[in-house]
Amino acid sequence: MRLARLIFLLLIPFILVAQKEAVIEVGSFNVEWFPCKDDGEMMKQYGISLRNPPQGNPTDIPALFGLLKKLDIELLGVVEVVDTKLFEQKAQEYLGQQYKFIYAPSKGSQKVGFLYDSSVLELKGDPEVYFSVALNPDSWLRPAFRGYFKYKPSGFDFHAIIVHLKAAPSGWKIRKKQWQALQKIISDLKEKSGDKDIILMGDFNNVSRLGTNEFNDRIQKLNFYWATGELSKRHLYSNYWQPDYSKEHIEGSLIDQIFISDDAKFEMIPNSVSVGGMCGSGAASYDGEAIPEYYEKISDHCPVFVSFKADVDND
Repeated sequence: MRLARLIFLLLIPFILVAQKEAVIEVGSFNVEWFPCKDDGEMMKQYGISLRNPPQGNPTDIPALFGLLKKLDIELLGVVEVVDTKLFEQKAQEYLGQQYKFIYAPSKGSQKVGFLYDSSVLELKGDPEVYFSVALNPDSWLRPAFRGYFKYKPSGFDFHAIIVHLKAAPSGWKIRKKQWQALQKIISDLKEKSGDKDIILMGDFNNVSRLGTNEFNDRIQKLNFYWATGELSKRHLYSNYWQPDYSKEHIEGSLIDQIFISDDAKFEMIPNSVSVGGMCGSGAASYDGEAIPEYYEKISDHCPVFVSFKADVDND
C-alpha cells in the first residue's frame, strides 16, 4: 500500500503536466466544388457554366463530414465551397453546433473560408478579405482571406490566411502576381500587427515546371517554414489528378501547402504534419478499379494539417 502511494506521489507532476497540455490542429482542404463535385447538372443549378462540365456524382456529404469528424481539426481552411450556407449547415449537423464557417465574399462561384470549432477557438475582430490576391475586385480569381484566432480561454493566438491560387501550368504568370500580392500582405501584417504568429495555407497550384520553386525563395525571404515540405520528404501527396481524361489513371502531387512564420513555429509540435483521406497511403498513382472511392465521393484533394501547442504563446 505504501509503495503504491509512493509511486502515485512520484507520478503526480507528470499527471499534472499531461493535464495542462493542450493541442490544436490547423489544416487546409480543397473540397472540390462542394456540393457539386463532378455533377455538371448540379453546377448549372448554381449558375456554373463550364466548357466541358463533368458527368459524375455530387459530393457524398456524409462521407465528407464523416472524415472531418474523425480528423477533428479545430481550424480548417477550406477552398472550392460553392454553397456556403449548405456547408455550414452540414458541418453543424455532423460535427456539432459549435462549428462555425466564415468565408470571403467574391464574384467567383468558389469561395475560400475557415471552418472552426468555436468552443475551442475564438475569432478575434473582423476577418479581412484581400482582393489584391484576386488582382482586382471584379476578378473571377479567388481573394485571400484572413482570420485572427485565439485558443480559449487563453493561449496561442495567431493569424490564419487561406488562399486558392490560379490553376494550371499556364497559370504561373498569374500565380506569380498573386505571390507578389501575398508577400506584401504578409510583410504589412508582420509590421503593423502586434502578433507575428501567422499560418498561411491553401491550394497553391504549384504545377508549372518550377514546382516548389514557385514559392521557395519567397517563403524563405518571409522567414516562413514550409511545413508541408515534411510530407514531400515522406513521399506523400495532397491531391490526385488525371493526366488523360480518356484513361482511368490518376497521379499524386503536392499542391496543398501550409507555411508557418518563424514566430508561430515555436508553438508548432515537431513532426506533426499529416495528410488525411486517400493520400495517407502515399501511392504515387492509381489505375482503374484500384482508384479509391474517396476520389469519387469526397474530393480529388486531401486535408493537410499540423499540430500546435495551444496553451502557450511565445510572441
